[in-house]
Amino acid sequence: MDTTQRDGAELFSTWTLLHQAYLLTYKYLDQIVSRLGVSQAQASVLLVLKGADEPLPLSRLARYLVQEAQSVTSLVDRLESRGFVKRVPDQRDRRVIHVELTPDGHQMFDQIFPRALNGCGEVFTGLSARELKEFGQLCSKVRSRSAELLGMDRAPFEKATETLRCAATAYEQHAAVPS
Repeated sequence: MDTTQRDGAELFSTWTLLHQAYLLTYKYLDQIVSRLGVSQAQASVLLVLKGADEPLPLSRLARYLVQEAQSVTSLVDRLESRGFVKRVPDQRDRRVIHVELTPDGHQMFDQIFPRALNGCGEVFTGLSARELKEFGQLCSKVRSRSAELLGMDRAPFEKATETLRCAATAYEQHAAVPS
């Protein structure tokens, strides 16, 4: 199949659909988590930290979130003021600051995650398991190409995706264990 010949209108309409789908999904998930008093952006920090299962340097956290370091610093400031995360100096390099979940942050994650997972399920309910897998693969290709065009290493994004996949798997296994 020749992929070099593409219809410009199709390219722009696909971009528009992707952009609209992202924004609408983000807003929907933000509505869900805001009932718990956190924004979707703040919830994303908690999800990444929980999935990483270790303190992360601010710079790596920013890469995983595809955010600028200054934006993540502001998010961490707000989460720290609420007692959900804390900053921890690196043992070897005091200039490096790590961020870790506090016990309250773990509790907030436990409240957020099932709601966010359910919200994702509601968003993707119209897709079969096969379609969802294919959609994920297509999004991965677009993400990788975009990172390449920006001269960015795609590995941190792949790691972030795997981190969240691990968090979801761990949560589902924990939820399946009878108390």
